[in-house]
Amino acid sequence: MLNYQLGAHASGFSLIEVLVAVLIVAVGILGVAGLQITSLQLNQSAMFRSEALQMGNDLLDRMRANTFQDYAPAPVLLTDAPGAARNCSSESCNPDELVGYDLTWWKCSINSTLDEALGTQFPACVDLSVTGALPLGAGAVSKQSGVYTVTVEWQDNRAGTRQAISLRSQTGSP
Repeated sequence: MLNYQLGAHASGFSLIEVLVAVLIVAVGILGVAGLQITSLQLNQSAMFRSEALQMGNDLLDRMRANTFQDYAPAPVLLTDAPGAARNCSSESCNPDELVGYDLTWWKCSINSTLDEALGTQFPACVDLSVTGALPLGAGAVSKQSGVYTVTVEWQDNRAGTRQAISLRSQTGSP
């Protein structure tokens, strides 16, 4: 038979010790959850930045392929909607028409949504079957002293923070 003695030598956990242990574990779990949320947000931001860089480089590559055409005789602004263009992927186009197609396709690939609330798309984007990849994205092209600047902008998070990248390149165009 076992002899139990109560008093100063009692063993086991008290309720306060258990509550402190639970509190420590809960704080640790909340910390890990916070790190996970931050990691997801930063990964999404990196994905958007990577997508924007790819789109900017794509337009610069299109400019280099259509060397003797001017892609920005007048600056293409962030607020400019994608214009109607001949579909050069299914029809043959001359170099001037290819400029219009490239710019329209590029603008649509950044953001094809005309009205965010209604979910409607720009008619040119529907005609070309292109869907935008960046939330509230926009693109701009300008040229100064023979150097093109391609800018891609997007909304990075739900708070509305705007991010942008700019790429510069000198092409063989006039």
